[in-house]
Amino acid sequence: MRSPLSRSIAFALALWPAPAGVATAADVFVVIVHPSVTGASIRRADLGAVFLKKASRWSSGGRAVPVDQSGTSPVRIAFSEGVLGQPVAQVVQYWQKQMFSAARLTPPPVKGSDAEVIAFVAKNAGAVGYVAAGTPLPPEVKTVALVD
Repeated sequence: MRSPLSRSIAFALALWPAPAGVATAADVFVVIVHPSVTGASIRRADLGAVFLKKASRWSSGGRAVPVDQSGTSPVRIAFSEGVLGQPVAQVVQYWQKQMFSAARLTPPPVKGSDAEVIAFVAKNAGAVGYVAAGTPLPPEVKTVALVD
């Protein structure tokens, strides 16, 4: 577990602009949603709450249905660190605790590829996922901008 000081430093570094030539989260992945999800952007904290199932509804009232990628996927690693603020291993530990807690929350389903995430999001109202930046997207999904 990180100390409050190391979390503060990590947070400050996250706010520091990336040097030229260094990939940022926005360069690695894009957030996609089912067209039933309203809005063109989502706050990073709100998206994190959806993926950790601390929030189960969109602001419009519809059910939020997150979908993850494989824990070894570079896209998942970038998403976990860029949105959830923690490495994939720490997110896995979070879900292990949640599944055995009184709440009995289950983690989002995991898909093995961008194509599988796109298919899931396209078929499920309220769904949200992420795919590698530059992935061709069908009209059955839309992107939303990630804002701080």
